[in-house]
Amino acid sequence: MIFKAEQEAIPEVKPLLKRPRKKQPPKGGRWSIVIFFLLTLLAIASVYLKTNLPVFWQKITAPLIISNKQANLRFEATSVLDQIQSLTKDLRGKYGVYVYELDDKNQYGVYQNEKFPAASLMKLPVMLLFYQELEEGKIDPEAKYTLKENDKVLGAGILQGKSVGTVYTYRQLVEYLGQYSDNTAFKVMRQILGDEKIQQTIDDLGMTKTSLEDFETSPTDIGLFFQKLYQGKIITTENRLELLDFLTKTAYEDWLPAGMSKKIKVAHKIGRDTGTFSDAGIVFADKPYIIVIMSKEARETEANEVLPKISSLVWDFENK
Repeated sequence: MIFKAEQEAIPEVKPLLKRPRKKQPPKGGRWSIVIFFLLTLLAIASVYLKTNLPVFWQKITAPLIISNKQANLRFEATSVLDQIQSLTKDLRGKYGVYVYELDDKNQYGVYQNEKFPAASLMKLPVMLLFYQELEEGKIDPEAKYTLKENDKVLGAGILQGKSVGTVYTYRQLVEYLGQYSDNTAFKVMRQILGDEKIQQTIDDLGMTKTSLEDFETSPTDIGLFFQKLYQGKIITTENRLELLDFLTKTAYEDWLPAGMSKKIKVAHKIGRDTGTFSDAGIVFADKPYIIVIMSKEARETEANEVLPKISSLVWDFENK
């Protein structure tokens, strides 16, 4: 029993009002939006790649033709490149070609930006570094080196057949790098100069696709080497002429020089290894130019035949 006073003391209890609940998105709705957004981006990317990727890929792999001269050079160079590709299309392996006209600064090529095994083309930055060290007073070109048995490397060169104890100057070793592409001289000079400095020389030249460790390079990188050497800004004139002289009187004249007039001076360096047959250098014609021919996974008999033909095609085009 509840008395009246107690009844008055009990507060009135009012029912709680329920707040309206916010309408929630259907379960999984947010993920649907995200998925829709991603699919939209994917569709846009697909359309973009479909339109632009072939063009981008073609710029990398297709022949590059750049002209600062008359417009018809583009057409003419294309014709030469078509002939080169026709010569090599049925051969084993792949052939890369790069040409740079030193006076007009035009350039063209086939697979010129692709990496190829460097083989003995890697001896070029070693020769350059020798002269740079000489000019900085860090090396004596007349210093004597005594040949050891474990120095000898089979393959190209004459030092492998020389008697242990034979003495050579550093300058002679560098001469043999150019004249005979001597593997033993390369091993010795590489030890004397150091791999780190050799790679730094490569990097300083801007040869971005050339690696001493991986022993690979590209036609454009080798072309850049000869371009900077020709310009005479990386070593003195006296040393540049001596280096070029070592690359002119070589024991390997069957590829680049065989494709042009015998009266023309060609300072060049060959590269030869299993499946790799390359030749690159400066042709000192009335209108001088750089030509680089490289190959990989190629057959030697085919390379021996096609390299002079490629050289001849370029020679005829450049001397019209």
